[in-house]
Amino acid sequence: MKRMGFGVIGVGIVGGAWHAHVYHHMPGAELVAVCDINAERAREIADKYAVAHVYTDYRDLLARPDIAAVSIATPDFAHREIAVAAAEAGKHILVEKPLAMTVEDAEAILAAVKAAGVKLMVDFHNRVNPAFAQTKEAVDNGELGELKYIYARLSNTSFVPTQMLPWASRSSALWFLASHTLDMSCWLLGDRPKRVYAVSRSGVLREKGIDAPDFHVAIVEFERGAVATLENSWILPETEPNVFNLKMELLGSDGAIYINTSDNRTVEKYTRDEISLPDTLGFTLDADSARLSGFVLEAIARFVDAVLDDVPVLATGEEAALVTAVLCAVEQSARTGQPVELD
Repeated sequence: MKRMGFGVIGVGIVGGAWHAHVYHHMPGAELVAVCDINAERAREIADKYAVAHVYTDYRDLLARPDIAAVSIATPDFAHREIAVAAAEAGKHILVEKPLAMTVEDAEAILAAVKAAGVKLMVDFHNRVNPAFAQTKEAVDNGELGELKYIYARLSNTSFVPTQMLPWASRSSALWFLASHTLDMSCWLLGDRPKRVYAVSRSGVLREKGIDAPDFHVAIVEFERGAVATLENSWILPETEPNVFNLKMELLGSDGAIYINTSDNRTVEKYTRDEISLPDTLGFTLDADSARLSGFVLEAIARFVDAVLDDVPVLATGEEAALVTAVLCAVEQSARTGQPVELD
């Protein structure tokens, strides 16, 4: 089997725990190098996966001729510069969602990728989440008739902005979470948004020193008439049994689907200190096993397939750039109190 070299830029929670794991274990992939501005963290991940090359400057990693593809798992706001440089270095690219936080940055990445002729995938991993993959099949088979309305809630407890993400003030629940639910809405509907209305409120997080909105609620109208409501918050109480709350409802002319992946109680765990509902779908990896399991890891493995076998990526740069444009419109609508028309 042919093997190709991969690198990971940004080895925090996502890059270190998921991307590096997949490239280390996936047949046909070789984790050649890792990079992080935190040298101690980079060395920790390198030691864990026996990676020979460790960098704190992404340009040094990109200069290696034995690396064919890279993951960019840096914070939400820090994708453009690295992605453009990776494309110019001739590397195939997997970028964590969102692709970018401005339309200008998204367009710059797309232009660089097109000029270089490399692959670009954005890690919208819920496209291979079994619950949503099954729903997509049902929608495409016409089991719901004409899809009319989607309600999607993806929220986090306050642990995420106050403890997990040191850069939370430079993002928001909208960018961190709605990028997923908006992509799923577009994907399930097979349609493009045309108008958004949105509101947001702030105060709870700012009292905690986090300069980010507490929540956004957006109504998105699509070109063929369907409507989606997106609800995203960063202030759920930390006593919630899971750090995330993900629910979706789809209403069609001939039926409905109700999805609950965060507290569906497949497994309930009660200890002296707490109740928890362990995730049984997302990433159930064994750190000592070469076997991959869970849709979060499967999405990264699909990028390996795209690079090795020249098959289509799971989610394209163009699809992700549309998500960026719509979320920018949501922010504008929430700021002005007016609906925003999309091109």
